[in-house]
Amino acid sequence: MERPFVTIDLAPHLQDFLFHELRQNRKSGELMADGTHDIGRMIQSMVTVTDRPRKQEIGENPLRITLPVQEWNHAIFSENFVYIPEWKQKQLRLFIEAEFRLRIKEYFFVGYAKGFRQDKIIQAFLHSYNIKRNAINYETVKKYDYRNRRRITAEIAKELQLSLFP
Repeated sequence: MERPFVTIDLAPHLQDFLFHELRQNRKSGELMADGTHDIGRMIQSMVTVTDRPRKQEIGENPLRITLPVQEWNHAIFSENFVYIPEWKQKQLRLFIEAEFRLRIKEYFFVGYAKGFRQDKIIQAFLHSYNIKRNAINYETVKKYDYRNRRRITAEIAKELQLSLFP
């Protein structure tokens, strides 16, 4: 029996992020959505079961993710078809994007605390997450950092204003 899998449409930089975060099968290289990671649990929770195969459009950036076969679900997978509907894929993309942004925020927080420049932190992030280095991905990470720093600056200004004028 072929391992059960789902296909989702996901931006290339988020696919690279998932390959870093989730486990891969050493023999086949398949991306595994097991229960050891929050993203894997979220993917499993979005799976829908049907008794007939579904026709789904393949998006621009399809990613095949293998689901774990366990004692409680092996019959479900062997007798049914599994997929993730488009509306759940949208939720999943939002969740993965949020995890990606959180990881960037953590990376920059630690990088700035250690005294590294923004450029070096971006390069290190792209390298460690094996995200293909191109202008779009570089600028995307830079934009997230800029927005995070702008938000922090606004919070500091607000707190100072409240301290000055009680």
